Amino acid sequence: MFGICVCSRTELPLRLFSAVIAASVAAGPERSICYTPHLKNKAASIGMSSPKPKPEIRRATVLDMPKVLDFVDQTYGAGAAYKNEARHHWQFEANPFRPAHETQPTIWLALDGARVVGTIAVQDGVIWLGEEPVPACWIVDVMVHPGARGQGLSHQIHAAIMAERAVLVTLTMAPATRRVAERAGAITLGPTRLFILPLRVSARLVARFLDHKAHTSSRARARILRVFNASAIGPMIAAATGRFLGFAARMRASSQMPTGFHHEEVDRFPDEIDDLWDRVRPRSGHIFERSARFLNWRFLDCPGLSYRRFLLYKNGALAGYLVTRLGDPAELPLGVVADAFADPSDGAALDALLILARNVLSSGSEYLEAAASAPAWQDALRRAGFIATKTMRPTIVCTDPNLRARLASTGNDWHFTKADHDWDQIHPI
Repeated sequence: MFGICVCSRTELPLRLFSAVIAASVAAGPERSICYTPHLKNKAASIGMSSPKPKPEIRRATVLDMPKVLDFVDQTYGAGAAYKNEARHHWQFEANPFRPAHETQPTIWLALDGARVVGTIAVQDGVIWLGEEPVPACWIVDVMVHPGARGQGLSHQIHAAIMAERAVLVTLTMAPATRRVAERAGAITLGPTRLFILPLRVSARLVARFLDHKAHTSSRARARILRVFNASAIGPMIAAATGRFLGFAARMRASSQMPTGFHHEEVDRFPDEIDDLWDRVRPRSGHIFERSARFLNWRFLDCPGLSYRRFLLYKNGALAGYLVTRLGDPAELPLGVVADAFADPSDGAALDALLILARNVLSSGSEYLEAAASAPAWQDALRRAGFIATKTMRPTIVCTDPNLRARLASTGNDWHFTKADHDWDQIHPI
């Protein structure tokens, strides 16, 4: 996870502790194709012991949605409650970036008769390559029923999507999903990093996390985790270490809002956001759209998540925005920096947004979480006391040879945060 690095005696335990906490949330979206223990017996009933027709691969229709939701209930365990009908409608039918002529959900299926045994969905969006908008979509909700695996269904569904979508992007993914992208000729982009800022880490947080990991680990590892958890003193020591090292990191960070800045909390993003977007976009690398249309769909219309939205002003002019949320009761007690945007060359504005985020979230969180790919934003997070704990390598599959060549030449010049993909969603612990 960390590669080979040289750390001070203070930094190394802090990185390790933060990585443990980060894994609780970061692991969520990576379980796109997962083994679901509670389906072990049901899987046998789908068993391939006798010859049967190959599953049908096609795009879903509105009439398929009841059985899609039934498949979600069967395969996503505790997470199914957060992938309900309202979320599916918002993400795959009411998305303002879905092609205007389309009327069906952006979900592709593998069907064994009338039963759904596999899905991949896409979340439509727009990448800006310089001044050119390029339709693109995020690959999300990759899942194959345990009893239908081994037939290459995820590859077949992905190929069917490629026939209708020219650019497919994935940020967080399971190894199996990465293999699907790589077999399709994916371009691997530069690193996007998850960052953690420990605050008031409690023994209860550590115990909840370790209990969760024990239920998803190998038998031998689970036994060790349960023994450590049962000792009571173990979680207390880990929590105390986290609090101390988090305090040390925060002491090195600035807590004073830079001169000339003030903020305003808003119910929805106003049209003036588009002026900021047009002005700052050329200096933000390659980036998925951050217009008022996108931001209000993503952070106001999204069901099940409650966000706070802030505008940052510098000497009276709009200089950036910030989106935050507190963790759901089903999650660990975290605060999420869901998105932040400002001119990356204006270090004071980046610092001001992260100071605002810490002030807004610290009273209700035991740790904060953020993500960034752009070097300027990663540097700003480190100045704010955040520690990088996990690295993602996004992929792009493109069916247009000329466009693929352009995308392959973009290198690390990308701007990703937790607003991208469907990274920020509820992953119950």
